[in-house]
Amino acid sequence: MNDHITADHLVNAASKTVTEELFRNFNNTLQSFCDEERDRVVLFRTLRYTRIRLSILRKYLPDEEVGPNKTRSRFFDIAIGYINTELKLLRRYDRIRDLHTKTPHRWTGTIVELVELIYGLQELRCIDEGEAPINELIAFFNSSFGLEVKESHCYNAYADMKRRKNDSRTYFFDKMRERLNLRMQRDEEKERERRR
Repeated sequence: MNDHITADHLVNAASKTVTEELFRNFNNTLQSFCDEERDRVVLFRTLRYTRIRLSILRKYLPDEEVGPNKTRSRFFDIAIGYINTELKLLRRYDRIRDLHTKTPHRWTGTIVELVELIYGLQELRCIDEGEAPINELIAFFNSSFGLEVKESHCYNAYADMKRRKNDSRTYFFDKMRERLNLRMQRDEEKERERRR
């Protein structure tokens, strides 16, 4: 059934809604569309477009049909309310789905190490030539690794890093540099052993 339901169908169903039976028909059409449409983008766009068209149609009702006691005006308001509810559910569902979507990799370092990496990448202009704000980079790493690190945690971790008293305050980068150099030395030794 969802192949045939469009914004036009929903608008027409709501426009004819002047009896309880016609309203049930609109509600059933809306529910069928929302339940059966698998493409979330199509669902979202159709609902938004329908809401816009219904809002415009409501504005152009003749004066004698506008008001809380007027049947047609009331049904437009109810139809728009139903669509708003579906849009809220869609957004909530998508947020929950995004949180539970399994990512192929997970961050196993500390939050402070992740924060150091994020700030370092921004400072080196490695992502979007350094134009991406920290909060967007945090959101990117959260979605990439299935994390729920809040911006406030990142800002607090960065503040803690700035308060470090050692000559180098970039512990993670220092450890990374040291380990990477050791790995390259081991690889070179293995190559030398193979040549012998």
